[in-house]
Amino acid sequence: MRREQPHAGLTRELAELLPRLDYFRRSPARLGGRGGHKEWQYFLVNAGPAHLLVNFSLQDDPWALDVRRAEVARLTVLIRSDTWSGGMERFPDSEVHVLPGRIDARFGANTLRFEQGRYLLALSLREHALSAELELVPTMRPLLFTNHPLAPGEHLSWVVVPRLEARGTVTLGGRTHPVDRAPAYHDHNWGHFRWGGDFSWEWAHALPADAAHPWSAVFARMTDRRRTRVRYQSLFLWRSGGAVRTFRDRDIRLLHQGHFLPTRRLTVPPEMALLAPGTACDLPASTELSVDAGGDTFHLRFAAEELAQVITPGECEPCTVSVLNELSGRVVSRGCIGGEPFEWEATGVHELIRD
Repeated sequence: MRREQPHAGLTRELAELLPRLDYFRRSPARLGGRGGHKEWQYFLVNAGPAHLLVNFSLQDDPWALDVRRAEVARLTVLIRSDTWSGGMERFPDSEVHVLPGRIDARFGANTLRFEQGRYLLALSLREHALSAELELVPTMRPLLFTNHPLAPGEHLSWVVVPRLEARGTVTLGGRTHPVDRAPAYHDHNWGHFRWGGDFSWEWAHALPADAAHPWSAVFARMTDRRRTRVRYQSLFLWRSGGAVRTFRDRDIRLLHQGHFLPTRRLTVPPEMALLAPGTACDLPASTELSVDAGGDTFHLRFAAEELAQVITPGECEPCTVSVLNELSGRVVSRGCIGGEPFEWEATGVHELIRD
């Protein structure tokens, strides 16, 4: 699978840096510390005709009788071709092996490792005809954000690797699709918070259709739960391996347009559709993001196409749920940073939390 890398110098640098930033933290409750810990390793691969989303998750069960054994391992693998498919699987302790301090995890037959500057994913769902063998090589420097407040007493930390090159295969329904130099995205989140707390977020990332395109962008916005007050928002831009520009708060104008009316949706896990039935949703049909600050400009338009919803029980109030909406769609972007104009078209994912 390995071949000569066009980013050899940067790859060597990241091979040393990423293990020091992106390692599994794991719950302090295992050692008698604070419970309520959540952590996940997220990957998004634009594999040509298919869009693959992978999430290795460790979360403390708030209702566990033994807080030292409250950590639950789940793997979510979703793939979008014409529509979203895939699912979420939970693993017993006997099938979970995660090394704290390293990027090394096994959930059943599924593994995530970091070796010689490459993330290695081996996926094989038990309940779906979906598997993958992928090597992902980071091609841009990461950013680390620690202890960002979500709500009083609750926080989230974040490592983001905005661009990787993916190679390998994805097999869906018995048909194997080769993946060669496909653009990919990765982030890692951890912290202490409760689903249903006084927060909501929006996150967006676009993977350029042209893998050689030098620009990459990530947007994040945090609001209160009712989405009546924006606590902070940020737009990060990378070019050719490094971060080049950050816009914050009043620099950014975000406009939601229309009402997305999906004809279908994927619900994960499917039994949670009993608590959130139907296809009605409070989501925009399109989103416009604009920046004009310090002589630099950036504009992005996202048009929603397909919806997958990951639904989790609320942890603050009984009989409530939190819904992570994964909207996939088309992105058109243009801008001028430091006197250099650019534009791109892409497939993208816009993630929004709704209660």
